[in-house]
Amino acid sequence: MHEPLKVTLDAEYSDQLRQEVFAVMSEAVQQVRENAIQAPEWIRGKTGVAQYLSVGTDAVTNMVKLGLPEHHTKASPNIIFFKKSEVDSFLLNDGLIK
Repeated sequence: MHEPLKVTLDAEYSDQLRQEVFAVMSEAVQQVRENAIQAPEWIRGKTGVAQYLSVGTDAVTNMVKLGLPEHHTKASPNIIFFKKSEVDSFLLNDGLIK
């Protein structure tokens, strides 16, 4: 069996490596945060879903008729919201929400 590789660094280089790793990880975390902001879970309106799926709003209307859930708020009952995960599930399960 092979022994694991061991690297011994002077304190100065060890600290420099730690800073580099921290910088890379910080950048990755920031990218995840930006992606989360750019791709929210909720989509506003049938037009938003149509854009998300690259289809027309008539297709979205038919999906709603077949069972795609619409969500409304008491504050704005005329505005429709769709949950992205429900849209995805609807498509992946032939029109059934699981």
